[in-house]
Amino acid sequence: MDTKALKKQMGAAIAMVLVAAVALGSATFAWFVTNNKVDATTTNIAAQSNAAFMTIANGSTGAHAVDDTSAVTKITGPIGLYPATFGEQDGATKGTFMTGYGKGLENATLDGTLKPVGDPDAADTKQFAKKEQFNISSKGQNLSDLKVESVDGVADAADGQLLKTSFRVLVTNADCTAWVVYGLKGDNYEIKLSSAADNSAPVLGSVTAGQDTLVNVYVFYEGSDNNVHTKNLQQNKLSASQSVKINFTATADNRE
Repeated sequence: MDTKALKKQMGAAIAMVLVAAVALGSATFAWFVTNNKVDATTTNIAAQSNAAFMTIANGSTGAHAVDDTSAVTKITGPIGLYPATFGEQDGATKGTFMTGYGKGLENATLDGTLKPVGDPDAADTKQFAKKEQFNISSKGQNLSDLKVESVDGVADAADGQLLKTSFRVLVTNADCTAWVVYGLKGDNYEIKLSSAADNSAPVLGSVTAGQDTLVNVYVFYEGSDNNVHTKNLQQNKLSASQSVKINFTATADNRE
């Protein structure tokens, strides 16, 4: 394969990660004012690569040793998540998970000030986010400019499902120095926040042939969303799952 053909092929390389969210759990909620229980749904997280040289695996390592272009994580049993913000709520610190309380049963407006939760791993530990890991490798070809190209919705949400507007997907590199948050606008997913100054998709790193590059994925619910209030919770309108595909792209560093 000549250099031009290889560059064209790898420039369009995409690894697809399918993420299905879990529903809100129980206990005291941010942006809510009462305690209610919402049953979470069991879900899967799958990853797929359709690139000629790119491989992907679930977990922190292993992509360099497989020829497979897909990986699946099965979440067994219900998982509860509390609403949080990663910087969209007015007064929040961009890039830090924070939480708060709502003003009334039908009013998700923040009452008072936000309280820090911590970094994404702290949010995962405290049930404000659900973390999954994938790692990407390459067969014989180094890749640069690894980015999230886009996030696509999957039409599996139940009728009357209101969590889809607050559902967020956070993708980070290994140490969370580069990250991007996607959420719905209309029928399409758009970047809500990122570590880049202009909120564009940041470079998550590079991929060295025969080695593994870690990508962390966190799903969470944006508490400042107007649908996230206690009355909707009580009426079981916040209990269905939402699924998305995360599309990664990279560019080949062609060898002479």
